Amino acid sequence: MNISIDRPAKVVDGQRARIAVDISPRMRAVVSRLGRTEDIRFSPDNRRLAIAGYAKNSCFLFDVEIDRAATRPAVHIHDYLELRSDALADPHGFDFAGDDKLIVANRSGRVAVFAIPERKNDNRVHHIDPLRTICRAGYRRRIGSPGSVCVVSANRRRADILVCNNYEHRITRHSVALRGGFALGRNRIVLENTLDIPDGIAVSPCRQWIAVSNHMTANVLIFDNRARLRRTDEPVGTLDGVAYPHGLRFSPDGARVYVADAGAPFVHVYEAPAGDWRGPHAPVRTVTVLDDETFRRGRINPEEGGPKGIDIDASGEVMAVTCEERALAFYHVPSLFARG
Repeated sequence: MNISIDRPAKVVDGQRARIAVDISPRMRAVVSRLGRTEDIRFSPDNRRLAIAGYAKNSCFLFDVEIDRAATRPAVHIHDYLELRSDALADPHGFDFAGDDKLIVANRSGRVAVFAIPERKNDNRVHHIDPLRTICRAGYRRRIGSPGSVCVVSANRRRADILVCNNYEHRITRHSVALRGGFALGRNRIVLENTLDIPDGIAVSPCRQWIAVSNHMTANVLIFDNRARLRRTDEPVGTLDGVAYPHGLRFSPDGARVYVADAGAPFVHVYEAPAGDWRGPHAPVRTVTVLDDETFRRGRINPEEGGPKGIDIDASGEVMAVTCEERALAFYHVPSLFARG
């Protein structure tokens, strides 16, 4: 296998850190029919995991339990909901606003806010309407190809969110009501300079740093969020050494960033022990999460084949990864940094 990127000094076989998954044959069949996946997201309480059914215009919410009784945790997947809606059009990215609201970025549509329905009887598939849909990027512009979303802050009434408008090459900011009924939204374009297909976005826990996967420049751009962002702002830092960055997440303490590389079988890990993400950063670990055969099956072009979605649970111990060829896999983060 020949991947044309510079590898860091430490490459880790992710197989040694794989976490066992307890899943029934029925639930395994549900996972197997996901098809093309994109983003993946734990709910704030760690009890649900959202995954895109991109080609099916569905969102899947899996009930998960992380058992920490042993030295290495185990993951139990015991139920699910499937959300379907006319507002879902190539659902690509999600974030939770609390445990009961899901915000979905639809690459061929708009950004939709859903109230997660309660499970009743044996019904697992729910056809629902969104609480609201975000259509505008500003006073005179509409949102375009929204692919990824992150919640900067939220309470029970409103959420402040950032959205990657993939093929418009910009980031927009929205203040959106989380309750039904009429509510005036606030929308504006916040970043455009240097962006070339922003394909993933994350905000550090302290809200100081915004990380954006810049698909066509083979790096992640870091912006300083302490002052009011402007379209002309330059990134203050970069995460380098990645082929085609896609999903990305900060660790709960903000000292690491995990980046899924859609163009290689890797997740790259970056560190800023003092929490300062200014300047260039190289990976401190590159984790192989796909074997050669699985990677080649999905490599229909140089930009595909690798992992797409990534998330870290609230403890920082469990990393979840998804792509079409391997819909769901979990890794024990401390084992990736163990000696040997």
